[in-house]
Amino acid sequence: MPSYNDPHHNFVYNHDASHLENSAQTEIFFPNNKNDLIEIVEKAIKEKKKIICRGGGTNLVGNCLPSEKSLIVDLSKMNRILHQTPTSLTVEPGLTTDEINEKLKPLNLYFPVQLWSHQAAQIGGMIATNGAGMRAIKYGKMQQRVEEIEVLIVNKEEKIEIKTLSHEDANDFFWAEGKFWIVLSATLKVIELPTKKSLIFKTFEKGSEALEFVKEIKKEKKSELSAMELINPGVSELLWWEKKYAVIIEFENETDGDIIDSEEIQNIRAKRDACYAVTVNAGFPQIEDPELHDHEMEFLQRCEDHEILMYGHIGIGVLHPHFNDSQKDLMHEMYQLVQKLWGKVSGEHGIGKKKQEYLSEEEKSQFQVLKEKWDPCGLFGF
Repeated sequence: MPSYNDPHHNFVYNHDASHLENSAQTEIFFPNNKNDLIEIVEKAIKEKKKIICRGGGTNLVGNCLPSEKSLIVDLSKMNRILHQTPTSLTVEPGLTTDEINEKLKPLNLYFPVQLWSHQAAQIGGMIATNGAGMRAIKYGKMQQRVEEIEVLIVNKEEKIEIKTLSHEDANDFFWAEGKFWIVLSATLKVIELPTKKSLIFKTFEKGSEALEFVKEIKKEKKSELSAMELINPGVSELLWWEKKYAVIIEFENETDGDIIDSEEIQNIRAKRDACYAVTVNAGFPQIEDPELHDHEMEFLQRCEDHEILMYGHIGIGVLHPHFNDSQKDLMHEMYQLVQKLWGKVSGEHGIGKKKQEYLSEEEKSQFQVLKEKWDPCGLFGF
């Protein structure tokens, strides 16, 4: 199996969307199939090196950055559809959601987990971090959309095993961030392509007013509610909207929302998709993803007090504050607040190299138990 370890490849693979500094020397492999992967893993076992999986490089916490004595496995070429039914699709890990939905469109089917990086984020990485995205309030995170996964693991005798897992048996692998295994394939639950859309788009002077409106809509429990997004005044201004809190609520019908014009809906959704880009371009490249439930107001107020740019999936409590390199103390204070409010330090990005210091001792212990169960040789992860 050929590999690359020249300066150009090493430069590219020492970078991802996390903006972390990294300069490890490594070998990079591009497997085409399961047999290629087995050959690479056998090499890693023999040479006592770690395996780090990589896809689109959209990881925001440094999970796919190499360490010394590691091998990078880029799964992008494993991008075939293996099997299809009217309700599911079995795919290799290198396909992106946009590629999947392009293939599903002629069949009037759709895969509804839509991250902001849907053009580049690949299925393997989305499973590894339990990706959520805009429509998680209706369709759930990746954990709820995967029927079955096929994984490659290495047992304590350093023997390669291929396992197919479903339901509770697969739960250990969501959030594992590639530190236990390699995803070989996944069977995804698909839906009928939604043909009708409507939106509510409202702005508010105060965060409390925006949250109260969101809670009112949630109480109504409308079955076609598919997304609830919040954008704070600083980001709204970057999008050329009024400097106010903006709430975007999406329905898969033409009756619950007051905006039904397809062009207007597309323009609003395009602005929402641009939140990350405009915030990074404004000089705040560090995006975080705390998950809060019922305590969002105190968090919104903290962002407002410190003029932190923020937006997120308010329907599931996952918010995305942004920071720059000079705001590390402010970011640390933010995570202390999240812990005080009984939130999670990660709602969909993972922990990676970036956020290990914010894990509780209990969380570290739980992870170690799973590591010993699934990767007793310590072969996977940085």
